[in-house]
Amino acid sequence: MAINYEKGLLKVDQLVGEELSQHLIEEELIIPEDKPEIAKILDLGARVYGTGIEVVQDRVMIEGIISYNLLYIAVGDSKRVMQVDSEAGFTQYVEVEGAKPRMTADISFELEHVDYDIQDSRRLNIRTVLNIGCKVQQLLQIEVLREFDQPDTIQALKEPLRLISSGGDGSGQTIIREDVEIPDDMPSAVEVLRKDARVKVLEKKVADNRVIAHGEIDLRILYQTQEEQEPVQLLQYDIPFSHTVEVQGAYQGMDCHVNVEVQDIDISLRQDIVGDVRIFSIDMMLFMEGRVFESQEVDVIVDAYSPGSVLDLTKQKIVLSRSVGEAQAQAVIRENVEIPESIPPVDKILYTEVRPLITDYRTSDNQVLVDGVLTGVVLYRPEDEELPICSLKVDIPFTQNLEIKGVTEDMNCFCEVELQYLSHTLVSFNEFELKATMLVRGEATESIEKEVLLDVEEKEQEQVEDAGIYVYFVQPGDTLWSVAKKYNTTIDSILRYNDIEDQDDLKAGTRLMIFKRLDTSIA
Repeated sequence: MAINYEKGLLKVDQLVGEELSQHLIEEELIIPEDKPEIAKILDLGARVYGTGIEVVQDRVMIEGIISYNLLYIAVGDSKRVMQVDSEAGFTQYVEVEGAKPRMTADISFELEHVDYDIQDSRRLNIRTVLNIGCKVQQLLQIEVLREFDQPDTIQALKEPLRLISSGGDGSGQTIIREDVEIPDDMPSAVEVLRKDARVKVLEKKVADNRVIAHGEIDLRILYQTQEEQEPVQLLQYDIPFSHTVEVQGAYQGMDCHVNVEVQDIDISLRQDIVGDVRIFSIDMMLFMEGRVFESQEVDVIVDAYSPGSVLDLTKQKIVLSRSVGEAQAQAVIRENVEIPESIPPVDKILYTEVRPLITDYRTSDNQVLVDGVLTGVVLYRPEDEELPICSLKVDIPFTQNLEIKGVTEDMNCFCEVELQYLSHTLVSFNEFELKATMLVRGEATESIEKEVLLDVEEKEQEQVEDAGIYVYFVQPGDTLWSVAKKYNTTIDSILRYNDIEDQDDLKAGTRLMIFKRLDTSIA
């Protein structure tokens, strides 16, 4: 019997491996000669961004930069806050079994911990614990069987699959320039101490051969003033942005993923029309990468047999990552923080900076429990005016539950958290209240292995004739397909001689009468 069939091209992003690795990066920070020596360190801030990714055999090479910002009190000037910026480049490898050149890798960074040792008044040894998440995929393109031309003689099992395949990617940089004037109710600036920019993507879309993102940049500038009572001030300002990257082959209607980050910020001070230093001239390097996806709902043949002959099937296993569901929830922290007796009591809080960090998550039936910590620093003016500005580290744990229908204990979940609101209230000289609102998101996924049919041939051997009447009791996990294939008959034949209420849910213990004729093709 000649077997005729139709084939079709299957394109799917196949998961090769996903790993999370931890790396210790050590760096020396040196105070320049034109800056005064360190008397007291207030805070050491850090941020990280990637500069290059290369997939090699069984691992991924990641290059990036960690930017450090040191705030300190100088020797001989207890009223003035000084700052030093420093950068450390790194190259790290993440082991991913099965990774090969030309595969794609998605990378995520998380600074878990930054610590330091003071070597002398001009040198620090910095130790940074960096977590790198790495997900490697390959675009699989294979021709699979889609349809048999002999539906009466060959039984085919089809399953619906949602296939997602990469349609291309691109990246680009742009410069954003903005002049920001200090509001009238804030003092003039002497020096910029710290700058931070957080990107919020509000809209993303795909057009012909390009990906477009719109959003805003939440800019925070900590600056030095000449006011003894208000030595530092925090200015917050939102800057809108629109950016486009070219992605060849992209078209309207495709799905997309974008990553936008500020890689460099340069701020200079300018005078206003009356000669006061009240204008920040800002240059920001904005980096964006975009990737487009094609999504298909297809029915593919995963198994086949013929009641009248023996078939030799050629199959290939594919691994799919299926989204089970996603959810988000607001987490509100309201924590009273006590000032330790070992440091001076508070007169006024000048500056707070915190970042949320996810430390763990646990999946169970229909829910994901996310654990994290809100970590940061508080700068304050002490009650004793003769003392310099003081700082206090804060670490506040939090837990948030996300309800995602269909989640089970063995599933993976991608979790992220975003700080939306932060405020502080001084309760007494040794206590203040810290209030933060965060948005916690989670998407649960599971890996699914499927075998698709690539080819089929009829074996040159005699079919064993086993005509007769059989009584079969349904076992747990049985389907009409598995029973029909077991007895080399057809599903229609089983349905003809049995009263089955739900064809998609055979009850264990149900008795089935199975009739097999010599000519099963007409059974």
